[in-house]
Amino acid sequence: MDLRQIYLGNEGRIARLPYFGYSLALTVPYMVLAYLLASLFGMFGTVLVVALYAVIAYPYYCLMAKRLQDFNKPGKWAVAVIAVGIVSALLQFVPALQTVVYAISFVQLLVGLAILLMPGTASANDYGKQPGSLAAA
Repeated sequence: MDLRQIYLGNEGRIARLPYFGYSLALTVPYMVLAYLLASLFGMFGTVLVVALYAVIAYPYYCLMAKRLQDFNKPGKWAVAVIAVGIVSALLQFVPALQTVVYAISFVQLLVGLAILLMPGTASANDYGKQPGSLAAA
C-alpha cells in the first residue's frame, strides 16, 4: 500500500501498529503547525488551524475507516467518530456545556483506545485479507 492509498483511500484494512504510526505522522506535524499558527497569528491563526484540520480530516477518516474494517465494522462509522469530535470542539466555546464537553472527550478517548487496541479479524473478513506488518504496509 502506498501513501496515497493509506491516506486517501478508505478501502481495505490496516493493522494496529501501522494505524498508530500513520496517525502519529499526521498528528504531530498538525499539532506543531496548529500551535505555531495560533501563537503567531492569534484569532486569524485559529481560523487557519480550523482550515488545516478540514484538510487533514479526510486522511484521518481514511485511516480510521480501514482500522474499523480490520475488525469487520463498517468504515463509515469513522464519520460519526470524527463528527462527534468536531461537535465537541465547537461546544467548548459554550461555557455552560463544559461538563458535556468533558464527558464527550472521555468517551472519545475510550473509543479511540478501542479502535487502536482491538485486534483485527484473524483471517479474511468482509473488507479483505488480514493486513501485514508495518513494513508490508
